Amino acid sequence: PPFWGTRVLTPSDISLEEVFGYLDLQALFVGQWQFRKPQEQSREDYDAFLKETVHPILETWKQRILSENLLHPHIVYGYFPCLAEGNSLHIYDPAVMKNSDMGTNNRLPLPEPIATFTFPRQRSLRRLCIADFFLPKELAKPGEFDVFPMQAVTVGEVATEFAQKLFKADQYTDYLYYYGLSVQTAEAVAEWCHTRIRHELGFGDLEPATLREVLQQRYQGSRYSFGYPACPNMDDQPVQLELLGADRIGMTIDESEQLYPEQSTTAIVAYHPTAKYFSA
Repeated sequence: PPFWGTRVLTPSDISLEEVFGYLDLQALFVGQWQFRKPQEQSREDYDAFLKETVHPILETWKQRILSENLLHPHIVYGYFPCLAEGNSLHIYDPAVMKNSDMGTNNRLPLPEPIATFTFPRQRSLRRLCIADFFLPKELAKPGEFDVFPMQAVTVGEVATEFAQKLFKADQYTDYLYYYGLSVQTAEAVAEWCHTRIRHELGFGDLEPATLREVLQQRYQGSRYSFGYPACPNMDDQPVQLELLGADRIGMTIDESEQLYPEQSTTAIVAYHPTAKYFSA
């Protein structure tokens, strides 16, 4: 990786115009804004409705967010040394990679991990486990580690505050539009950050040509969020936030496992070519 450890990106480092290019419009228009195609309507008529009515709403809101500074994207991401052991992944202090002897002195003992994540394995099908996508401890040469990327992103507490302001003012339509767009913008920031990680790891030439292909995961590797089927243990998320130092971007997690600010998302990244979504 280009560096070991973590890096914070603030709104001055993140182009919201670029981030908007990663918006999943299907999830926004249908999932958040509820513009579903009526059964009796033709696809052509529905597409015309989206073009004439819904896209202009989106453009208006994008411009308003930019001009009134209504979303504050922040990211903390980084690269950690790791080694796999069975279904577990041991995470090591990035400082070990800054020790110039680590890669050359065969007599240095393997340091203790600073965290270990254990993942479930599929009971059938390909019997996949996230740990499979990383270098096994028993195959690692002295001083050799794999790279474990992680990210945490948010569009800031302004998203919650402004949405509440619209709701309290009985501006329910604006509330629906803004809230839905803030949710999907947080997802778009995650996609933007994951793209940055792939480029920094040297896979930029393998990038898909279109957003549709990005959203279909036609890139190298995958990202996973704790709580989902491949890594369901939510107790790992506070550990992840601590490793990243997510409090530097104001991100915390409460006892009910809810992230704060509300429009935030975290992920671990596997860059192995066979790493894709799966349920375990």
